Amino acid sequence: MEIKDLAIQLWKSGNFGSRIDVARYIEGEFGLMGYSSFDSLRRVVSRHISNNEADKEIIEESVRLAKQRQRLQDTNRIERKSFREYARVENSVGAYAEAILEQLKKYGKGLTRLNVSPLSVKGGGVGVIQITDTHFNELIDVGHNKYDFIIASKRLKKYINESLRYFKFRGVERVLIAFTGDLLNSDRRADELLNQATNRSKASVLSSYLLIQAIVEVSQYYDVRVLSVMGNESRVNKEMGFSNEVVSDNFDFTIVAMCKQMIEASSIDNVTFLSIDTMEAVANLDGQRWLFMHDVGKATSKQKDTQSAIARKFLSGDKVDFIVGGHIHAFRGTDISCRSGSMAGSNEYNEHGLNLYGRASGVCYVAQGKERFYQYIDLQEYDNEGYNIIDELKAYNAKSVNKIKNRTKIMEIVI
Repeated sequence: MEIKDLAIQLWKSGNFGSRIDVARYIEGEFGLMGYSSFDSLRRVVSRHISNNEADKEIIEESVRLAKQRQRLQDTNRIERKSFREYARVENSVGAYAEAILEQLKKYGKGLTRLNVSPLSVKGGGVGVIQITDTHFNELIDVGHNKYDFIIASKRLKKYINESLRYFKFRGVERVLIAFTGDLLNSDRRADELLNQATNRSKASVLSSYLLIQAIVEVSQYYDVRVLSVMGNESRVNKEMGFSNEVVSDNFDFTIVAMCKQMIEASSIDNVTFLSIDTMEAVANLDGQRWLFMHDVGKATSKQKDTQSAIARKFLSGDKVDFIVGGHIHAFRGTDISCRSGSMAGSNEYNEHGLNLYGRASGVCYVAQGKERFYQYIDLQEYDNEGYNIIDELKAYNAKSVNKIKNRTKIMEIVI
């Protein structure tokens, strides 16, 4: 074996720490191999190893440059391909747009006024006014929302007027007024007690005075049916009840029953009260069966929960087409249910305690044959007069929202 190949092979083996070690090994095994001295052998071995290392570096650098060049070529090829594809798409879109524009111009030149029939509505059916979550005795002042009996009277008046306007447009023939609970606010938490216009017994009288005006106004235009289901905030007992006897121990029942007594004592003969003391009520509206509930179980919050509630009624032998609820103070409507917002709007509890926000609002409905419609009514803003309430508020010494942060000086002692 030649000295060059031998030196390189031994160096690559990794068994030697230096090139002089390789030379000493060769001398020991093979002698000086024709060289005059060990120093000459050492220089030759070192030169061959150095030349080999240089060749290796050149090869590695060549490989690196070749990879880099290939990577650039691949990138350029991909970019060119992408550009070609983008150009094709852009050209196609441009050609399509030009063709469409030409067709539109061609069609537009031939347009004339169309002969159409006057707008008409089907007419008939039942309009539904849902009065829910009014919380009449609550005082609210959260900056963007204020609420008291006076504001409630204006929002209620706006809601009734907008509903009647919608019913006129739809051509309904009769109206159902459905109370779906929480006509008064709870008094169980400290913040609820502090933010009350008056106690709940007095508030019941004031609330019935407002609501009877709404019922009478609607009766001037339509035959009216009234039903009521119980909510949770107006209950008397601390614990929730679900049987009719327990659930009707509720100011919701008291308020609607007072309205019923006033109507029966009057000469108004086109207002009829239906069930007013249950947790749920099903009404037949122009061939459709609607389930009314306050919705503590949140059947109107998710589609699957609505379907479960409909299935529950079906298994008990009662077919339901549509569910109407409240409770959450936020509007949500689907094809098989609708949840009304609250006339009171947002307060500190639902914004900070529950992290919920909702504008003051209501919903009115129309059932016509197999069709149903509902109309969201924003009640947050109003510029109308309200129902008469001022004298009654004075008589019962009810507070307004302007008074809840202005403490009355009861006695001053000067020493």
